[in-house]
Amino acid sequence: MTPARFRWGLFLVLLGVLLLLRNTEVLNDNFWVDLLVYLPVVLIAVGIEKIFAKSRAKIISYLTSVALLLGALWIAFSGSLGGAECSFFSKTTFKMAYDPSIRAVHAVLDLGETDLTIRDSGDDLIYGSFDRFTRKPKTEYEIVGSEANITLTSRPRSFLGGIIRIETDDPQDWYLRFARNIPLEMECFGNNSNLHLNFATTLLRRLKLDADDAQVYLKLGDRESLTKVDIVGENTNLRVRVPQNVGLKVFGNDYQPYLVRLGLTQSDGGFVTNGYDTVKNKIVVNLDDRLGSFSIDFF
Repeated sequence: MTPARFRWGLFLVLLGVLLLLRNTEVLNDNFWVDLLVYLPVVLIAVGIEKIFAKSRAKIISYLTSVALLLGALWIAFSGSLGGAECSFFSKTTFKMAYDPSIRAVHAVLDLGETDLTIRDSGDDLIYGSFDRFTRKPKTEYEIVGSEANITLTSRPRSFLGGIIRIETDDPQDWYLRFARNIPLEMECFGNNSNLHLNFATTLLRRLKLDADDAQVYLKLGDRESLTKVDIVGENTNLRVRVPQNVGLKVFGNDYQPYLVRLGLTQSDGGFVTNGYDTVKNKIVVNLDDRLGSFSIDFF
């Protein structure tokens, strides 16, 4: 039996196993994309096979095919765990139910180039919806004491070095909603992302946003006594909306002329609204000096 015949035999075995596991929903459709990412490895393996096919080290030609089989199975399982709810080709949702023992939520969102919408709050600890034709995030969740720690990590939506990229006309890739009555601290990282963040009804205590070349709409509420916001982003366009009844303090000397025109006055290194020290609820915003644009309005 030649190495080439051995390779094609293993390929048919592999294809049959993958289709069987897909049809029985052990794997989901994500693994097809994962296998395409590593397609160049097949060309390398076939090249090695041809080099040693007629040499004394012919065994290497057979071993490359075995390695491809095992590697493909590992990729399929590691990139496709989680069932149909992680399907690349479907719009999927997930939620973590409300737990009365949880007193705070700490969320870390690693978006990559994914767009994000956060709108309103809800009864669940966290609710998420993800568009079709997007790689569903890797989700990690643990409870430490009375705090829930949630991490969502984006997967690439392009493959073969970016030669193939799937885009849709949907307004966002991720839609998230957090609990209405549990304080939230969130860290968000992205690049070239379109972020619509509405925390008007969320108990937001702290937001750390690091997003370059992004479009950011941020609406803050008045439900928390003190909300701290840190925004870093080179060439990012930022629009912030805050309630009229809160005290606002902004750190960012590069925006002094604009903040003064809005009626803010300088105080303790920042710029504050009138009566900042006397109001019950306060919002503190720390701005990066590399933003492309910044605007703020009151509602």
